[in-house]
Amino acid sequence: MDDRGAQGVQLADGSMVDAHCVVAGINPRLLFLELVDDGALDGDFLQRMRGYKCGSGTFRVNVALSELPDFDCLPGTHLQAHHQSGIVIGPSLAYMEQAYFDARTHGCSRAPVIEMTIPSTLDPTLAPPGKHVASLNCQHFAYDLPNGLAWDEIREPAADLVIDTVTRYAPNFKDAVLGRRILSPLDLEREFGLTGGDIFHGALTLDQIWSARPVLGHADYRTPVANLYLCSAGTHPGGGVSGMPGHNAAREVARDLKRRRREIERKAG
Repeated sequence: MDDRGAQGVQLADGSMVDAHCVVAGINPRLLFLELVDDGALDGDFLQRMRGYKCGSGTFRVNVALSELPDFDCLPGTHLQAHHQSGIVIGPSLAYMEQAYFDARTHGCSRAPVIEMTIPSTLDPTLAPPGKHVASLNCQHFAYDLPNGLAWDEIREPAADLVIDTVTRYAPNFKDAVLGRRILSPLDLEREFGLTGGDIFHGALTLDQIWSARPVLGHADYRTPVANLYLCSAGTHPGGGVSGMPGHNAAREVARDLKRRRREIERKAG
């Protein structure tokens, strides 16, 4: 990076990958506070980025199953339509609200909101015949734990709580679990760069959405550094798996490259 803006990416081993532009699909805080030199950013932007809020830490458990969940409301371990859908355990607004308050008070929700997907019901190559894999995305779990608790110490009990919660609605679930992989909010940050365990790359509050995402004045996927673009869920329209941040950022990159090419042709002509 020099007075021309971003000129490539420096890898962890010190080697450089040159590029006409750089497009980052990561949390804005991670990009601007950890990967871009402070000297490339003005003080006002840095201050606003330090105040950028990340929240809604996610707790994830991936499991291998000997059979499909047998839900009380839709009995049977044979393949049914709901097994191929997003299954949400959050029976009421009061339940969801209590999950939030539990996380604020205890760090972990005692009855978490769980979204389960079973991708092997759509792609049988993901598991041996008759077996399945499922992903449990769980709310609410705080990144910063109270009372001196640490995620590396409570991740296993928290996963047990998640499994027990599903089992209340699908009694065969716990016995069907052959193996599991746990990703606490801290694990998601350490392994995947999800700051604060926030899969949305920033809280979706009124001051961080629409033209204010990530901050006012920089909602067009361009950053204060020339040739450096942001295409993550930390841009409009935010979190979820829509592909829209990447689509919109690619459109702006293409516009800028065409404009730059026309300028070069005009000067050469």
